[in-house]
Amino acid sequence: MQKKLTLGFFFALFLFTTFLPIVWMFGSSLSEDGGFSFVYYRDIFLTQRYVRVILNSLILATITTALSSLAGIPAGFFLAKTNLPLKNVFKICFLIPFIIPSYIVGIAWANLLGRTGFLNTLLSHYTPLSPESISNFMYSLYGASFILSINLFPVVMLMTEYALKNINPRLEESGLIAGSIFQVVRQITLPLIAPAILSSMMIVFILSLSEFGIPSLLQVNVLTTQIFTQFSAFYNEKAATAIAFPLIAITIMLMIVEQVYFRGKSFEILGRRASHGTIRYQERWLTVIGILFCTFIFILCVVVPLTTLMVGSKTVSAYYDAFNLAKNGIKNTILYGSLGATFLTVVGFFLGYLSEKVQSKLRNSIAPFIWLFFAVPATVIGVGLIKVCNRPEGIFQFIYGSLWIIILGYGARFLPLSSRIMANYFKQISNSTEEAGIVMGASWFRILKKIVVPLQGYGIVAAWLISFIFCVGELGTTILVYPPGHETLPITLFTVMVNSPADIVSALSLIIVGMTLLPLGIFLAISRYFLTMEAKVSRVLR
Repeated sequence: MQKKLTLGFFFALFLFTTFLPIVWMFGSSLSEDGGFSFVYYRDIFLTQRYVRVILNSLILATITTALSSLAGIPAGFFLAKTNLPLKNVFKICFLIPFIIPSYIVGIAWANLLGRTGFLNTLLSHYTPLSPESISNFMYSLYGASFILSINLFPVVMLMTEYALKNINPRLEESGLIAGSIFQVVRQITLPLIAPAILSSMMIVFILSLSEFGIPSLLQVNVLTTQIFTQFSAFYNEKAATAIAFPLIAITIMLMIVEQVYFRGKSFEILGRRASHGTIRYQERWLTVIGILFCTFIFILCVVVPLTTLMVGSKTVSAYYDAFNLAKNGIKNTILYGSLGATFLTVVGFFLGYLSEKVQSKLRNSIAPFIWLFFAVPATVIGVGLIKVCNRPEGIFQFIYGSLWIIILGYGARFLPLSSRIMANYFKQISNSTEEAGIVMGASWFRILKKIVVPLQGYGIVAAWLISFIFCVGELGTTILVYPPGHETLPITLFTVMVNSPADIVSALSLIIVGMTLLPLGIFLAISRYFLTMEAKVSRVLR
């Protein structure tokens, strides 16, 4: 009974935080003048301007997915299949663009390729391109796709690398006996990792479709920016909801297509690793190409944006001015990020347990249902939360006018992510550990306290730190729901971009980068500590 009530409570909390605002929002958009009406949806699908906006969103997502794949698939291959020097350094550095907020990378490249940017001046001087054409490229669908691909290519890289490392090496060994590396990669390796690559491309497509920060920064007219405009400028939440409908519909259709495509197909060879591990190609020319490719990606995605921001900040006084300007935002960001990460970790713990450890007929449906909400655009979540909480009655008014509306926003955005992290760590805990506690007559809460939580300690720390990173950089939902005096650092940055000098903006951007990379450093240090301890224990047991 303890178990059912607890898991039921946290699943209900998840539904209240994520599912209810979206359903409530769409339900209210179907009523007009006291009756049932599709008037706002008819405008969306029959007005040429909105059709163009939908096409812009699809073009942005398609180009971003293509560019991310072109960078991520080779990077994953070189990390998994070659003797690349400094492999772990490259891998950690490639994660940086994904971890820091996308709009920070956008600010850096806009400073470089904008009308007065250094790289704009250089290219216009030594090539036939004019400063206007370079700047127009930056502030277009293609420029936004370029920035988003820098931010999202690590998704493709990680999933490709993981899939390659889980191929049975005996298959590739057999292929190398009869053919060349190219034949093995084309006829054996690529077909086996195709599901992982296609899944990663789908994730990138959905995340690009739901992105708000980059299109807003570069003034690109897509669905997410239209949702924000309708709500914040015209105060028309019904029109904003109708515009959100294509995003939700496309996301659901993509997930259905993926399920249908993979249904009945066997990829069981993935995950069956031979005792001697992954094959690594020893050819020197392949290693050289890998070094050149990974170095190019590292410079393009990490060195150039961060160096641009450092150079743009110019003096130490810029950081002092930026800190004074954003003092309240920094304090709020640390406080709200910590509260949000704690909320996400606690609720994610029980959702992860529910989706991984509870045996029921709906077990295989719970995890996809929860994960579906990760693809919901941040602006849609913001409008939904306002629709639910902006009412005069008691608790709702308290939530709407306080920091808790921001914490709920974090929950609605990132609970699918924290629950997925927890579920992955729960997979490593044998069911026999809980069964032993049951045999001893312990209650479920006591089993959690004495067995599950200690075994899940590393997963809890990882979930908290990763949740904190995402909360610190969150913009799309927070910018819609934050009450006066509760602005976070990303909102402060977007506010001062219009009127403040470029060095202040660069300094603020680097402060956000520092606040997101610090938890990553802590996570890597803790990971290294745990791995070292495990190695010592293994040596003692031998």
